[in-house]
Amino acid sequence: MLMNLTRLVGGVCMVLAMGAWPAGAQVPSSERNHESNQASRGPAAPLNRQGSVLAIVKLKGSIAKVDLERRTITVAVKKKKDREIELAFSQPAGKEQIDVSKKAAKLLGKKNLELEELKPGSTVHLRYYTSLMQVMDLVVEQLAR
Repeated sequence: MLMNLTRLVGGVCMVLAMGAWPAGAQVPSSERNHESNQASRGPAAPLNRQGSVLAIVKLKGSIAKVDLERRTITVAVKKKKDREIELAFSQPAGKEQIDVSKKAAKLLGKKNLELEELKPGSTVHLRYYTSLMQVMDLVVEQLAR
């Protein structure tokens, strides 16, 4: 039989087990305290919650403008004709990751584009961080001519 003592040390919950088990013997799984291990890890990360830095929004639209000096794009949202969103890239300048859909890759002959190759009028779908206004991933479905 095991006796558990729980103690809070420096903000971390520690479980001290004292009992009648001989040294080196394994404690049966029914006697282990799994809940205390979960509690010591802390709260779950706030992924994709409204108001969170990590909140992510998906949208479809077309590229309205590409600013090569500031390394940003302006996307005209497909569902709301008068709404445009200006987004930056989280990657360093020159290392932006712009993927191409399978259908467009067959026409272009490549799977990735550079920011300089992106043209206004291109159809895209993307995910972005709302509070940072940064692109998480951008996929070009049809490149404008």
